[in-house]
Amino acid sequence: MVLAEKKSVYSYEQIKEKQQPKVKKNRNKKPKKSYKVEKAVLIISLVTIFIFSVLVLTRFLAITEVKYRVNSLQYQIEDLKLEKEKLKIEVEKVSKSRWVEEEAKAKLDMDYPSQNQMIYINIDPTKVAAINNKFKNKNNDDFNQQKLNVFYSFFSNLVDSIRS
Repeated sequence: MVLAEKKSVYSYEQIKEKQQPKVKKNRNKKPKKSYKVEKAVLIISLVTIFIFSVLVLTRFLAITEVKYRVNSLQYQIEDLKLEKEKLKIEVEKVSKSRWVEEEAKAKLDMDYPSQNQMIYINIDPTKVAAINNKFKNKNNDDFNQQKLNVFYSFFSNLVDSIRS
């Protein structure tokens, strides 16, 4: 068997290149990029979303409180309407004369007067009419006197102002 000898022909430059340590050249690798702007935009957007969420929640809270107040006021209105109806019934009950009479008899021990407790007074209608006429005439005289006093004071003031 015969072995073939292989001779290699290398140039001096090729040998030097093989002996030098290989420097890796990254043709695909780009220089490191700074992500400061992207981080700032991300943080600002997250803060904005958080603030918006808090605002929405506070508005929802305010709306819920108002609804609660409205419901409680509606319940109060219903209670007041029921109380009003009860009071109307009580007013009607009190206004009935039979109920008043029963209450007076039961609670106050009141009763109609008996015959011996009554006193009768005789009044002469002509005397009453005469007394009425006196009062009317006296009132008319007083009224006329007041008119004269006002008239006199007006003219006395007018004359005094003219003299001055």
